[in-house]
Amino acid sequence: MILTLLSKIYGIIINARNKRFDEGKKEIVHCSVPVISVGNISAGGTSKTPFVIEIEKILLDSGHKPAIIGRGYKRKRKGYKVVSDGKNILADIDDAGDEMLMLAEKLKVPVVAHESKSDTALKAEKEFDIDSIIIDDGFQHRRLHRDLDIVLIDNETLENSLLLPKGKLREPLDSILRADVIIKMGSLSNFALIEGMLNNKKAICDAEIRMSQPYELSTGTVPNQDKIPGIKKACIAVSGIAKPERFRATLIENGYNIVEHLTFPDHNYYSKTDVVRITKECERKNVNFVITTEKDAVKLRNFRRNFDMQKISVFVLPVEIRVSEGKEELVKIINNLFV
Repeated sequence: MILTLLSKIYGIIINARNKRFDEGKKEIVHCSVPVISVGNISAGGTSKTPFVIEIEKILLDSGHKPAIIGRGYKRKRKGYKVVSDGKNILADIDDAGDEMLMLAEKLKVPVVAHESKSDTALKAEKEFDIDSIIIDDGFQHRRLHRDLDIVLIDNETLENSLLLPKGKLREPLDSILRADVIIKMGSLSNFALIEGMLNNKKAICDAEIRMSQPYELSTGTVPNQDKIPGIKKACIAVSGIAKPERFRATLIENGYNIVEHLTFPDHNYYSKTDVVRITKECERKNVNFVITTEKDAVKLRNFRRNFDMQKISVFVLPVEIRVSEGKEELVKIINNLFV
């Protein structure tokens, strides 16, 4: 009963805020370069950050010079921070947060973290030689004008279509009408819930999550193929992400025998106590292999020596998002921003 009431109050506040932007009563900041937002309408776990990488690759393949901006969720030190200037990593996990640091390490583009995405975008376009900006998790940051709004939808979003805190939605379902592109993450059994809201002006694409080759946390190298069966035979999964069950399912689908899955809170900052828990579980299960996510890896690597001392090999499983249907249209829409 209380959660229902709180969800109603939350909805009133969100609708009032959106109405002020829709009616031009709130200031909207414009950049001199195209701004692309990758976001969602639910609380976490729709693979926004991996999809930012996919958009980044589309821009780079087309010869553009993008930068990425984001909040740096749960980072320990706040304020404007250049995580990467496109050549060098200039921040640690405390300055950047896990997702922004991961993006900076995977992509040779400027990456900047700050609580105010609009202020960051204005500063970044002056500081760097760029011709576009991607906002990681930008759909709700309406103060910054977006030239392209991309929204990711998954089954969990549609199955629990109630507002926070009773449900998972950050905005009502009909907020997707603000989006220019809808990305269907996997097969959506309940897509009919929103399909009727959309018109022919909305581009709808299908995307899928794919695993890449695992690499060793300590060295960053991909293991020899003859070692992979041994890793898959028995390993312990470790994750501190929004939807750990999805990580586990992906591992099982790809032939990994997960003897134990140790889960931690989303964006968890691993402590020595956490690492002891992991190593003790390996000892208890008589397992020498740990498999984890890239988001967890940027924090677990501070404990590489601890794992090495226990003769435990930690492997990182990269996950990529690929647009499986509608990519040609998506590329065309993105390139039209520069015409």
